[in-house]
Amino acid sequence: MTFTIYQVSDQTTIVLSIVAILIMMGAIYFLARSYFLERKRIAEEKAFMIEGVLTRSEITSIITSQIARMGKDAQFSLIYLDLDKFSDFVNAFGTTESEKILEKIVKNIEMVLPKGVKLSRLQNDEFLIFLPTDFDRTEAVDLANRIKQALGRPIKLFGDTSINATASIALAFFPIHGNNLKDLMNSLKLATYIIKKNGGNNIRVYSDEMSNEGGEHVEYYYQIKHAIQHKEFQLFYHPMIDVVSNSIYGVEALIRWNHPEHGLLSPFKFLGIMEQSGDINWIGLWGLETIIKTFQELKQEFPKKDIHFSINLSPKQLMNENLAGEFQKLLKKYRMSAENIILEIIEFAVFDKPIQIHKTITDLKKLGFKIAIDGFGLDYSTLSQAEKLDIDIIKLDNEFLKEEESYMKAKFAQLLVEFAQKNQYTIICEAIENQNMRDDAKKYGIQIMQGFYFTKPLSAEALRGYIGTESWKDVTV
Repeated sequence: MTFTIYQVSDQTTIVLSIVAILIMMGAIYFLARSYFLERKRIAEEKAFMIEGVLTRSEITSIITSQIARMGKDAQFSLIYLDLDKFSDFVNAFGTTESEKILEKIVKNIEMVLPKGVKLSRLQNDEFLIFLPTDFDRTEAVDLANRIKQALGRPIKLFGDTSINATASIALAFFPIHGNNLKDLMNSLKLATYIIKKNGGNNIRVYSDEMSNEGGEHVEYYYQIKHAIQHKEFQLFYHPMIDVVSNSIYGVEALIRWNHPEHGLLSPFKFLGIMEQSGDINWIGLWGLETIIKTFQELKQEFPKKDIHFSINLSPKQLMNENLAGEFQKLLKKYRMSAENIILEIIEFAVFDKPIQIHKTITDLKKLGFKIAIDGFGLDYSTLSQAEKLDIDIIKLDNEFLKEEESYMKAKFAQLLVEFAQKNQYTIICEAIENQNMRDDAKKYGIQIMQGFYFTKPLSAEALRGYIGTESWKDVTV
């Protein structure tokens, strides 16, 4: 027998050593990542712990063990509670006090839970109740109704102050609504989303028809709660340029969701959902606080620049009678004057509750905010309403500048410009896409413009560079 001895070169040895080291480093990375993710999960669960209430891990273990042990022969029920607009309590009373409120809500729920039923807190204001095989579906629905009644009991806070909680309550049954916990949770979340969409404070049993009613949005609905907690929202800033003085007038703050899987999402993907859930009020407070911080940072860096910051408000936000008071608290917190902040009101002509909305706008105006409205949200009959509100700015899009648009749109734009000049309003033209649009807008007497012709929306860091280099002058000369 002949043996052949292969000699391994030094170069091959080095390559193999490098590969081995890379594999080892990769293994260490994934082990470390798993370790820190587990620590983070434990820390988050600890933050949500309420005495006598199971954690997410504990309820997950109980349900998955039940399924593994009994298979499809098992029949059990799940009740999912998502408290309605609990973020309002957090905004009004703070995190510490809202946790105390939550503990009182839990005590009210526990009073109606039969022996053997398990209550767990999944996160923030979401709870899951497990009813084992001993309870049939009728008993599960009956329990859901008793929980709804228990939630309606007044919760005393201090003095004569008390609050009432409501929840969107969904039910799902194993195995008809899911063969595993993940599918059951998807069914529960979809049912809850449908309840929220219709105003909350109700009970629904999941049905397959719900998938057609709102299935495409439910994923984002529950991811939004996670996104708020993990600070996935951010603002981009679209400059508004004064083409006469060749200077920057201000910026419009545009919210984006930095989604971990889908990248940057525009507000069209999530603002409607946030209006249904009540999280739109959080967006308003977070947005204002963010632009105040950015304004103050830029003021330190560019003390001679007088930059206005614009933020959008929807009619739903303006229906909140506490909005002006909440904004005032933020101004006081940062010792900020409101005179450089523009509140841009969209859908002006279709207000559902004009009395409350007009009052809110008046209160905001008294605080010193500038008020801007969408010009093409107006018509001849609503121009007088705008005049009564003591607005400051009318914003126009580029429709009247397009050749294919009607003669009437151009005439109405001219009417708006004359109306603005008579009332000493500022006019800002949005969506300027090219030099021709810029020149045509100037012919109407409009001097403040915004659009991709000047720049795309910028991050806070990119905005600093844009202002520092006065980059708008490259296209305004």
